[in-house]
Amino acid sequence: MKEIESTATVLTDFHSVRLRDLVPQEKTCKLLAKGMVKALAVKSGKTSEKDVEKIHKKVRTKFSQFAVSEKTIKQRYLSIWPENYDAADEECPIVENGRFIEYESVFPMYENLAKNHTNPAGAGLNDRMELYRLHTEKHLRKLYNDAHEQPDHIIHVTSTGYFDPNPVDSIISEKKWPDVDITNFYHKACNAPIPAIRTANALIRSSVSGGYEKPKKRIDLVHSEMFSIHINLSEDHPINVGLMSTFSDSFLRYSIMTYDDARKKGLRSLKIVAFKNMTIPNSTNTAVWKVSDPAFEFRIDPMKYFRLVRMNIKNFVKSFFSDAGMEFRDVKDRLLFVFQASSSLILKQIAKELDLSEEQMAFSRNTLYENGYLSSGAIPVMCKQLIDDPTIPSGQKIICIGYAQGITISGMLLEKV
Repeated sequence: MKEIESTATVLTDFHSVRLRDLVPQEKTCKLLAKGMVKALAVKSGKTSEKDVEKIHKKVRTKFSQFAVSEKTIKQRYLSIWPENYDAADEECPIVENGRFIEYESVFPMYENLAKNHTNPAGAGLNDRMELYRLHTEKHLRKLYNDAHEQPDHIIHVTSTGYFDPNPVDSIISEKKWPDVDITNFYHKACNAPIPAIRTANALIRSSVSGGYEKPKKRIDLVHSEMFSIHINLSEDHPINVGLMSTFSDSFLRYSIMTYDDARKKGLRSLKIVAFKNMTIPNSTNTAVWKVSDPAFEFRIDPMKYFRLVRMNIKNFVKSFFSDAGMEFRDVKDRLLFVFQASSSLILKQIAKELDLSEEQMAFSRNTLYENGYLSSGAIPVMCKQLIDDPTIPSGQKIICIGYAQGITISGMLLEKV
């Protein structure tokens, strides 16, 4: 194997954290569906058993048609899943004798809906942001609990909660790390990790090349995605049903450093080889992630979105490898593929366009199945799995591809070392 330059940069030291068990997909959909029935009944002022049963039937049909089933997603991490969850609540009626019935198993944004039969839209954005802050600080505190080495810089990646000072500021203050630089990489949603890694890579390489700042030895990337706080039970649009049943919360950190520094620390790593990014022309209105009250709003034309990604993915990959001095057709069968696993449909379309086998798609498909959709956390989680997998040898090249509103497509070529 070709000797690796000591100044080559690598991704390494991946850590993820969950503070509760993953929830079976069937269970999450049942609680979401019940909450939606209650929200729509309160919103419309319907309290008779006959009227509520009509709403129930409508919601049941929407979930059967548009919610992601347990065949595609086995389980998800919802950090605000009710601690007092009782499966018996799912069977309790919503109304009885023309009156709403109180129940306990509820997401914290919807306590007034479940107990007081008011506020079908749920808590406002300020309250949801406070939930984000509290839960994110708990997760990041756990992530950095055993971290004794101070990073030179932290890039905070999220599309679900914005504060200043943010949870990363709180953690470095608690750790008494006064000279850690922080860069906020916000609102890039699903395609955030590759551009964020590219930014970190540029920062560390420019700092070691000389100049007016101290060379950076380690830059951490911290992801804190809490899509669960943006659940909207008062809208039964098919897109909303699909989103609520897909996203999973994710909290993780990992580092960029030189290969030489990682080797000296005994850290397994992935060498960064190349990056590429593109924005598909005339696509900006196809998918929009918008700050809104009471919850962030995602607007998408799914058929157009999938079609544009499908139509552009092959040319993007071919030009990516051409820029790196390779022909995609010559290396395709020797690559491992990591796709941002947002849905089984788009994975199927990508596989068809790039002529990839089920085996080549299995890694991304299994990540979606085992975790739900992790948004910006998806590609880093798969990178950790690649590093930890002893059957994947050193020298193996990995192509990571992400896509999101914009519509942007990003690629990153890695090599296990």
